[in-house]
This record gives sequence, structure tokens and C-alpha cells, in this order.
Amino acid sequence: MSKTKIAPAAASSGVGLGWALATLLRDYQAQVEAALAGLPGGARAFLVMTHVEKETSHSQIAIAERVGLDKTTLTYLLDDLEREALIKRTTDPNDRRSRHISLTAEGSMALVRYSRAVEQVDQQILARLGVEDAAQFQLSLMKVAGLEGQSMQDATDGEHSAHICQATMGVNAET
Repeated sequence: MSKTKIAPAAASSGVGLGWALATLLRDYQAQVEAALAGLPGGARAFLVMTHVEKETSHSQIAIAERVGLDKTTLTYLLDDLEREALIKRTTDPNDRRSRHISLTAEGSMALVRYSRAVEQVDQQILARLGVEDAAQFQLSLMKVAGLEGQSMQDATDGEHSAHICQATMGVNAET
């Protein structure tokens, strides 16, 4: 284990790393939920739609496993998204029990809109630091998280990625 000393200002601030990270995460989650207010299912739906857009495996079972949602919860969420014409489900011609999920044209446009809204939340939070400090914060955060030098694809392929996505977006798999 490294014996690196913490800078005196950080050690004497009275607020621990865990508390600061939890406070930031709660603030982030609240702002993201507000940005996704018009999307049925909010952060969960955004998580699923983002996955469907980026991944090649779109079966309901694969999506549930990848994003860490209960299959029943995912079914209700997909029902809502389909009712809003944001996704469509089609039966797999090779296995009629399997349903494949894809974004509709409306769903793709909505995902772009909501992605921009989430990016705006990121920018608003990072704006508290200023340009140089924000860039340094992001680099330091990637380093501390063990993600330094990884692409988003590499980072999201990890075995804990579903739990990280859920925590970041404030998603609880059971509810």
C-alpha cells in the first residue's frame, strides 16, 4: 500500500472523501433526474436506451443482465417506452420466446435530446471549478477510480459496470 501523504488542506477540511463524493453524487442524481423528467422511467429508461443504442445484443434478457435491472422491472419499463413509441420490440425469428429491442426514430431523437441534457448537467457541475480545475478534476477522478487511460467502452465493459451505472444514475434494480 502506498504511504503517500494527503495535503494538509485536504486532511484538515473536516469533510472526508466519502462524504464529499456522496454529496456530489446525490446532487448529480437530482439534477439528472430533473433533466430526464419528460422521459418515462427517467434515469432507468435513459440507461436502457443508451445501452440499446450502443450495444449489438438487444434481447430483453441481455439488457436486464447488462444494466442490472430485474427482468420484470425491465418489462414494465419497456412497456412504457414502447407506448411512447421510443423503442420497438420484435420477435427473434430463430427463437420466438426472445424479443429484440431497438430504438425507433423518435427514440433516437429523444436519446440525443436527453443525452445533451445530461451533458449539460455535467457541464454545470464542473463549471463550479473553472476550466482548468475541471479538466484536472476529471483526470484525477479517472485516476482515483482506476479508469485512467480507458475508453468509455473499456470502462463500461467491467464486471461492476451495471452497479456503477445504477449508482450514478440513482437507479435501484429492485424498484
